[in-house]
This record gives sequence, C-alpha cells and structure tokens, in this order.
Amino acid sequence: MLESRNPTLRWATRADGQPPPSMDQHRVDAELNALAHHLDSGRMTVEGTVYKTLALLAITAATTFGVWIWAGGEPVGVPVAGLAFFPLLAVGVLTGFKPRLAPITGPIYAVIAGAFIGVLTLALQTMVGAGLTVLPTQAALATLVVSGSMLFAYRTGLIRATPRLRKVVITAAIGIVVFYGINIVMSWVGSPMTLIWGGGMLPILLSVAFIAVASLMLVLDFDLIEQMTGTAEKRMEWYGAFALTTTLIWLYIEMLRLLSLLQRD
Repeated sequence: MLESRNPTLRWATRADGQPPPSMDQHRVDAELNALAHHLDSGRMTVEGTVYKTLALLAITAATTFGVWIWAGGEPVGVPVAGLAFFPLLAVGVLTGFKPRLAPITGPIYAVIAGAFIGVLTLALQTMVGAGLTVLPTQAALATLVVSGSMLFAYRTGLIRATPRLRKVVITAAIGIVVFYGINIVMSWVGSPMTLIWGGGMLPILLSVAFIAVASLMLVLDFDLIEQMTGTAEKRMEWYGAFALTTTLIWLYIEMLRLLSLLQRD
C-alpha cells in the first residue's frame, strides 16, 4: 500500500486529531515541525523585512557616493536636485497602489533617492561651506537616534498607531509633498525657495515640524510591518521595506536640511 508523503494527509487518519497508534510520537512531532516550517517559510517575517530594508539603504548610499565621485565635488544648485523629486513621487505612488511591484520599484526608488541625496549634498556644501561628509554624517546619526527612539516608543506602547494618528500623519505628509512640489516648480521659473532654504526662523520651524511628521510616519511603518508579519506573502517583505526606507530617507533629508539651516544661520 502506498503511503502519502503529505504530512497533512497523514494526520487525517483519525477524526479526533490524535496520531495513529502505529506512529512513533517523535516522528509525529518532527513531521508537525516540518509542516509548520513549510507554512512559515512562505510568509512575511520581520527579519526578512529588515534585511531588505538594509539592502535598499545600501543601494541608496552607494548611489550617493557614486554621484559624489562622478561630480568630482563640483558645486550644483538646489533646483537641480529637485529634478529627482517627481520621479521619486511617481515611484512612491505606483508602489502604494501596486504593492506587489515593490521588489522592482524598491531598488529603483533607492537609486533615484541616492542620486537626489548626492546632488543635494553637493548643493548644501556650497551653501554652508562645510566638508562634503560633515553634514551627511551628522544627519545620519540624527536619523539613527530618532528612528531608534521611535521604535522604542512604539514597542513599549508610548506611541500607538491609532486610526486618528494615522489620519493626521498621512494628511500632513500629503500636505508636505504638495508644499515641496510647488516650491520646486516655482524654483525652476526663478522664484527663490524662501520657505525651504531662506533665512530666519520660519524655515527652521517648518523643518522641525516636518521632522516630527516623518518621525510619526515611522510608527505607522512599524505598525504596518507588524500587522503583515506572519499573514502576508513573503514578497510583501519588499513592500514593508519600501515603506520603511522611504520614511527613513525622508527623515534623513529633513535632518540634512535642518542642520544646513542651523549651520548657515
């Protein structure tokens, strides 16, 4: 008589859920563990999402360094950096509507973001007069501290991703995107980006407010990843990584802008 190799079918020999008397208990446990592992291996995990997030951040960093090398440290204008804003927005919107494309759009976004950061850093180097790596290093450390603090606040329950918080943060984020888009387009026709790079306290206060929104967006990302873990398909790790990476990059850029404003003033 042929014996099925499917552990699920082999367990179906008794209606009470107990193993057949002829089977060794250790063998049953081993088959159950194998079945559980098989089921889990096709599901999204936090560990897999973290690895993919690190991969996207590595692509971003590598592209940034590539832009620096290609430019040879030559200064550029901030409006030139703004050319990458709308491609980033397009990729982000596409991924939001088509999460299954994240394995493709994630690396594309990382490359465009890396180019944007590279050009922006060269522009800020001219504006502030600091070394090429000074502001990026400070911004990276600040981003690490803030993101770590928000993760701690989320894990300990100090901040919860409530429906109200989600609505407020997403609405604010959309407003910020529109704000940047309008200012970038205006800069292309010769209008100064006073509210973004101008002197005085207003650009600094706006930058602090934007950092607060980006920090709270991290909480929404953490909650998204936690909700999908164990239930979503394995490929959705890329979507979780994409969401987290976009927020981290946004937070980093805001830190870069705030530090440049503070050092210039």
